[in-house]
Amino acid sequence: MKVVTYVGTYTDATHTGIHILETDTETGAFRPVGRVDGIENATYLARSRARPVLYAAHGLSAFGPPARGGAIAAYRISGATVTLLNRKPVGVTVPCHVALDPSETALAFAEYTHAVSGVFELNPDGSLADTPPVTTTHVGSGPDASRQKRAHAHCATVTPDGQFLCIADLGMDRVIMYDWTGRQHGLTPVAHLTITTAGGAGPRHFVFHPNGRFAFLLNELNNTLTTYRYTGEAFIPLHTHRTLPPDFHGFSKAAALKCSADGRRLLASNRGHDSIAAFDVDPDSGRLELLAISPLLGASPRDFAWVPGEAFILAGHEHSNTVCSYAYDAATGRLEPAGDPYSVHRPVCIVFAPPLATPGSV
Repeated sequence: MKVVTYVGTYTDATHTGIHILETDTETGAFRPVGRVDGIENATYLARSRARPVLYAAHGLSAFGPPARGGAIAAYRISGATVTLLNRKPVGVTVPCHVALDPSETALAFAEYTHAVSGVFELNPDGSLADTPPVTTTHVGSGPDASRQKRAHAHCATVTPDGQFLCIADLGMDRVIMYDWTGRQHGLTPVAHLTITTAGGAGPRHFVFHPNGRFAFLLNELNNTLTTYRYTGEAFIPLHTHRTLPPDFHGFSKAAALKCSADGRRLLASNRGHDSIAAFDVDPDSGRLELLAISPLLGASPRDFAWVPGEAFILAGHEHSNTVCSYAYDAATGRLEPAGDPYSVHRPVCIVFAPPLATPGSV
């Protein structure tokens, strides 16, 4: 079966914003079939489950210089055909994360440089509503002088029950929760739900287990992964694991965190060690067990994604300017290269479209 793959990238004057690939779910092989030009730094992508719509955080010079040229775009997708529905400015730099809420009525974003997070409401066709986004700005710092002099919002996700917006802030060592249901009147923090990490941990990505009862927080700066039980009224910390081998003491920082569709596996990427750590997940207790840490063929795996069917992983190596396919062994958690690296300038996000109606065609 063939599926369309969208790869967001950092850009310069000569490179494409979004590469479009066709990926074979049976072999892991992929080939280029299209691209989206005319945008800058497509740093994060999100795909609707209910509609053929792709969302992208990117820059656009028409909206101003890089410090305020960030935007969110909605594209209608049909295989390799990508048609702009509309785009809206965010007023600051390009957001580093975007995510749909469970009902897909709104899109949340987080912006790193100025620690601005916000919400765009969506129209029935998936386009961005004309109402301005509701935003909030974090103010704070952490003990790491090189990365935490100020707040840095890094991830925006909505709880599976649609009650709270969770903003992971790398600079403040916190995940701050906001009332989601009343967002049209402003983003109101829910103080008793705030997660405070170890000093200097640097929260980066926050994801929920498919059963909605557990949340996993990947901390970039100290390369740790913490599990929380989510009750609807509290986030209860359960345990923390390191994503690196115990004998590794070199420079590395965690990047992406992904949970398998069945909720039995959790993968985290390490930049510097250039690997992906695989954890077994007990869906009843939320307990994790490290299965394997697999070396990759490229440097700085900023993002990766399971190919539909989850027999392969597609990883983007930002500093090697490559995308590579890896065979995934669900029993052991190990990854093995499934082909040669493919040249893509600074890949930073990977998402898949639904399977094509006619296998082999785009």
